[in-house]
Amino acid sequence: MDIEPWMIWTTVIILAVIVIILLYNRFIFLKNKVAETFNAIDIFLAQRFDALTNIAESVAAYTDHEKEVFMEVTKLRQRYDTESNNEKIKTVNEASRLISGLQIQVENYPELKASENYLHLQKTIYDLEEKISASRRTYNARVNQYNNWTQSFPMKIMASMMNLEKKELLQIEEAKKQDVNIRSILRG
Repeated sequence: MDIEPWMIWTTVIILAVIVIILLYNRFIFLKNKVAETFNAIDIFLAQRFDALTNIAESVAAYTDHEKEVFMEVTKLRQRYDTESNNEKIKTVNEASRLISGLQIQVENYPELKASENYLHLQKTIYDLEEKISASRRTYNARVNQYNNWTQSFPMKIMASMMNLEKKELLQIEEAKKQDVNIRSILRG
């Protein structure tokens, strides 16, 4: 039996279609994994935001001048649900900055510091921070894998046909990379 040229071309076309389908499915899988991981972070950030709001409310109940911080955190929380992913991260960071000032003020209120509700909220935030940290590591690993696939040849060609663009890694804020001067914080 002779192999006809049309048989070779048919085989090549079928193999090319199979490769394209497999690559397409791989890209979709990677894209969905990145989205899934960010959604997990989003859930933890929302829970953390709620806990931060509760802490602000607890502190505000003990002092009048902290009510302004509580109101600001409440405004940020209301805005959070309608924001894009990058805006959500910035909003949560802003709320954390506001709350960090409250944490120092708690030292002035021993009855608040000993409050069961406050201690529970502190533990909740700590647990959520751990979950967020683990989720960020997973997210960055998946984004890195996704970016490697979408930026290496020949997959880059297919990725550009699918309009898949490079995803950004979650970065630590510059302020958090710097050393913390505890002495000045406790005095101030």
